[in-house]
Amino acid sequence: MNSVVLAHLTEQAEKARNEAAKLLAEERQNKQRIAQQLQTLQQYRNDYAVQLQQQMQNGIATHLLTNYRHFLASLDHAIQRAQNALVDQEGKVDKSQQLWQTKQRKLASYETLSDRKQAAAAKVANQREQKLADELSLAMYMRQRGLR
Repeated sequence: MNSVVLAHLTEQAEKARNEAAKLLAEERQNKQRIAQQLQTLQQYRNDYAVQLQQQMQNGIATHLLTNYRHFLASLDHAIQRAQNALVDQEGKVDKSQQLWQTKQRKLASYETLSDRKQAAAAKVANQREQKLADELSLAMYMRQRGLR
């Protein structure tokens, strides 16, 4: 494979890996945001349930009790939606993680090919240098032998 082509493929693979990493970071941030919203809803529901318990101990009007129960039911529904959104987002994070890993492996394979190509070129260059050095040594030896 041509060095220029390999360098281009490596560059493209690196860009793709970086884009996948950016997507993964965004998906993780979205997951964190959804988890925080879920936690906030759960805390709000718990606080409201405690408030209802206190109201019931002190005596509460029927219409207020109905309002509390409806509001708690709507919070439960919102919590369920947030839990579903979190599960969906975890799936997106997993897919993004897999995509990043795939792009990383592809980049690593191109880098390995490049490293091997460079090592082979260095070996050839070293062999040429060694051959030249051997030829020079032989020529010097022959000159010295010829001068005596």
